[in-house]
Amino acid sequence: MNVLLLVESLDHADISHAFYSNALSELGHTVHVGTVNSLGWRDETFTIKWGPVTGRVEPYGPFPHEARLAPVPELDVVWLLNQPHPRLSVDVWQMLWRWNQRQPFVNDITGLLMLNNKNNLPLVVPPQNLPRSTGSNDADVFLRQLKENPHQKWILKRPNGGCGADVFVLSPGDSNNRALVQSLTGNTMALSEMTEPSLVGLQAQQAVLQEHIPHAAEKRIVVSSGDVVAAQEKALTAGDHRGNMTQGAKMQLSEPTMGEHELALTVSRRLLEYGIRFAGLDVAYPYVFEVNLVNPGGLVERLELGLPDPYMGPVLDKLVRLSAGAGSVSVK
Repeated sequence: MNVLLLVESLDHADISHAFYSNALSELGHTVHVGTVNSLGWRDETFTIKWGPVTGRVEPYGPFPHEARLAPVPELDVVWLLNQPHPRLSVDVWQMLWRWNQRQPFVNDITGLLMLNNKNNLPLVVPPQNLPRSTGSNDADVFLRQLKENPHQKWILKRPNGGCGADVFVLSPGDSNNRALVQSLTGNTMALSEMTEPSLVGLQAQQAVLQEHIPHAAEKRIVVSSGDVVAAQEKALTAGDHRGNMTQGAKMQLSEPTMGEHELALTVSRRLLEYGIRFAGLDVAYPYVFEVNLVNPGGLVERLELGLPDPYMGPVLDKLVRLSAGAGSVSVK
């Protein structure tokens, strides 16, 4: 099969990109690589900077390739592994959506765009498995909630953030709470007082206020083609509330419990309804905090620990074959 991996850079393959490329090549697939931010079009034809992968890919090294800007090749499936750059985001997502109307993707573009965030988790996660949460760009909405629940501890974060950026704990009575709420919703009060609103325009920013769930570790549970295929436990580092590896959380291999497995299966089957065939779920059972859809990793940790993993190749083989046969899936 002809598989195209869409990435941010051809000069820097992260460990997941390298693993996917090498594993699919070893399984007999023809792997191409292209840069998502180079996507363009002429009449009905898409163009992209792409080329065949001509050798083994080393993690964090360049893809061995002969890339050039050219019409997209004949493909069986495309796998989007990096989001478009914010400056190009709207246009590239629009082009990816049109491309996906005639080209199967591992994860359908509509599902990726609409579900890879914290705003739409209720579509795929059962309500009993979601912490109480509120999304708004109005600081007063959150401040009233804090006032009405004076003994509650909260998490404040951005709905489209990642890697632990801008994730704050709001503790009862802390004098920083009001300032943090105002900051994450755009500091509209301060800026309107300091500057003529007609000059600065809309300053509001969306944020999420979420019930704080005490936990010492989270699990990243990977689902592929509707099945649970891997799990790792991420132990939070001392003095930090974030379960992100980028923020010092320590990873170890793990197995999902029966309850975690059933929850992950439920979410994976709901994701399939939206054309999402590969995802990483962040779980502190019985709660799901996040669903990661673009390059969530989760299959490479055994390799990082120097351990062989004979099972992940077949997982990828099944994933690309099912994706190629599925076509695009319309959101209901």
